[in-house]
Amino acid sequence: MRKRIAWTLIVVLVLTMTGSVWAQSPTEYDIKGSLVIVGGAMESTSEGIYNKFIELAGGKDEAKIAIIPAASGSPSKYANEFKKDLMAYGVKESHIEIIPIAVKDEKKTADVDESTWAGNGSKPEIASQIEKCTGVWFVGGDQTRITQTLFKEDGSNTLALDAIWDVYKEGGVIGGTSAGAAIMSDIMIAGGNSLGALVNGFTTEYTSMNDQEQGPVYLQKGLGFFKHGIVDQHFDRKARLGRLIVTALEKGKKDELAYGVDENTAMIVNNETKMIEVVGAGGVTLVDISKATKDLKSKRTSIKDIVISYIEQGDTFNISTKEFVFNPDKVDTAGYEYYEVNGPILNTGVMSANGYWKQFIAFDLVDNGAVKEVKSYLFDDKGLGFELIFRKTEESNGYWAYLNGGTKDYYSVLKVALDIEPIQVEIKYDDKKK
Repeated sequence: MRKRIAWTLIVVLVLTMTGSVWAQSPTEYDIKGSLVIVGGAMESTSEGIYNKFIELAGGKDEAKIAIIPAASGSPSKYANEFKKDLMAYGVKESHIEIIPIAVKDEKKTADVDESTWAGNGSKPEIASQIEKCTGVWFVGGDQTRITQTLFKEDGSNTLALDAIWDVYKEGGVIGGTSAGAAIMSDIMIAGGNSLGALVNGFTTEYTSMNDQEQGPVYLQKGLGFFKHGIVDQHFDRKARLGRLIVTALEKGKKDELAYGVDENTAMIVNNETKMIEVVGAGGVTLVDISKATKDLKSKRTSIKDIVISYIEQGDTFNISTKEFVFNPDKVDTAGYEYYEVNGPILNTGVMSANGYWKQFIAFDLVDNGAVKEVKSYLFDDKGLGFELIFRKTEESNGYWAYLNGGTKDYYSVLKVALDIEPIQVEIKYDDKKK
């Protein structure tokens, strides 16, 4: 009895001293830091993104940046390119550390074999390098290489990953582009495309980066820095709306949104204010599945009432209240639509106007007073496909402006509904005259 009492007291004492570590994993601490999540293809001239990352790391004079090139097939090359960019934007060279964590050797860098860096995530001296920094940047490439180097074989954190978490929790900034964006959420999308997701759902097989461009969705556990939903990247150019919807609906949480970040665009996340803002050339798509329903009787994917919004520079979104605030320079278009083009309005391929879905719903739907819905189609070479029906809701609105002194249309969209219905397309060719 006395031994049992003594053991109980020891456990209570340990829990008190450690802040109840059993009940609180590293991913559940209050996080003071911020995130700069870039959708890929970031240009060196993207001044707003670079300056925001440097600002969140402490400013040009105080920022100390760790660059992790693990995802890249040319780790030294692209780590040094990002280092040069940081220096061009005012960060001191002595305040930039290239962290030797990678799995892929670049043959052109004859002086170093980066594949020998694969186990460095578990070395105390590497963790010590990271801990001294105020910002950490993940170079793009293959996101599975990042998880391979920062998780141990049993799925636990390496010392390097713990050090990154310490930087983040204490107020530092974590940033990354492409693969460096994919690792941000707890559920990491590593492969597949929209048609593959809608037709075949998910796969457990992943062979190379080529699997990022086709087939069903391949998922891994991400690093979990973004605590409020699933993140996808290269969202505009690679048309990943379908795969994000399928992943959010099947693997996400109903009360969380999913986020698709365009190329050369950053989603800035402030964990203390729970605010998201957009910096860069494109925007961020927000997918709300809270009211979405899947037809379980259908043999193929059939989903109704997905709600989609799109925000860009100058717009913000509150994660906690789910409130949108749009760029004050923009005017709302509900009741003042520019177009009166009667339907049906269809988008069928590369020769369709407004080929990106965000342009399609902005100009053909929300800014068109003559229609309530527009349709687009997605199908394979056998005609197996889907009808995508974008609908106005009572809350739908558009926010438009010319910005930056130019005549390019900037357009944000609030709460358009999407239904996805399976179809079979039959293609017949005209008889050819001999």
